[in-house]
Amino acid sequence: MALCLQIRATVQGIWKELLYIWATLLVLIVCTLSSQSTWSQTGTTIFGKTGITASSLSLLSQPAGIYYDQPNNRLIVADQGNYRILQFSLNNTPSVATVIAGNNDQGCNMNQFSAPYGVGVDSTGQLYVADYGCSRVVRFPSNSNSTTSGTLFGSITNAALLFINPLTNDIYVVSYADNAVYKFVGGSEFPVFAAGALSDRHAVNYLSSPNGVYYDYLYTNALYVTDNYNNCVKKFQPDSMNANHITVVAGCNGAGSGANQLNNPRTVLVDSSGTLYIADGSNNRIQRWLQNATSGTTIIGGTLGTASNQLNFPEAILFDKYNNLLVADSHNNRIQLFNLTKC
Repeated sequence: MALCLQIRATVQGIWKELLYIWATLLVLIVCTLSSQSTWSQTGTTIFGKTGITASSLSLLSQPAGIYYDQPNNRLIVADQGNYRILQFSLNNTPSVATVIAGNNDQGCNMNQFSAPYGVGVDSTGQLYVADYGCSRVVRFPSNSNSTTSGTLFGSITNAALLFINPLTNDIYVVSYADNAVYKFVGGSEFPVFAAGALSDRHAVNYLSSPNGVYYDYLYTNALYVTDNYNNCVKKFQPDSMNANHITVVAGCNGAGSGANQLNNPRTVLVDSSGTLYIADGSNNRIQRWLQNATSGTTIIGGTLGTASNQLNFPEAILFDKYNNLLVADSHNNRIQLFNLTKC
């Protein structure tokens, strides 16, 4: 009798575990972001420490671009003020990072950075770093470290953030000074002009000190650019040299904190429904802007500060594989994670 009860309890325990696993998988499968999605309003610091700038492997100094390695659940961070690129696991945070490039003082040698800003990894595992201070993009082999010297991939004046299309290895790099986005087709070392207007400041395709770029390779095949000084986000169709194929999709209503305004937008993401998620830098908030909407809503932040529900100049945002929101909270020297609470 006792044996039967023990077996029954064991089976029930296994069954409960299977149900939990199935429920978890079901959530992961069906959890597609929507206009009703919400995130926790209090973030968890998964790396760095608020108000502390240092060069130890658990601290940051003005983090800029971030890249999410989904298969390994790792984050790569451009640790701008420490002139290095860090990598750390998201499985057990906070954790100690490893240096995968730089950390050799400030400079423009091939094992140094002056102001590392954008980061990305191509389909072969090679690392690309946009070095704003040295006006270049540097490529590093997979499994690089602080002793590795990169190779000059391309010269881009004041290279800001970058985006790599994982299907084609096309690399999009923002030039802050040229008011343009350049494209390295298929990872070639010869960039072509991808977005911006060469001279006409009144043209819709003119960019003023752009910062972020996102290519929506899954849904719209369009290029989205944060037009920093115009305080808006612009969408460039594949024929982006034609001004008729360019639209303002968020902002361009002057710098401000209103629902229809942005102030120093830094990066943008796009989901399957065409909704935009924008790191609104000087407003210390993350905005959601539905497709064809004339105004956005604040989903994270909105006040300047160091508390877990506040931000200080969010520079970059990404979603992890669970659609939790990762934020490079630059002037707080930390990476924040905001858990998805409702699909």
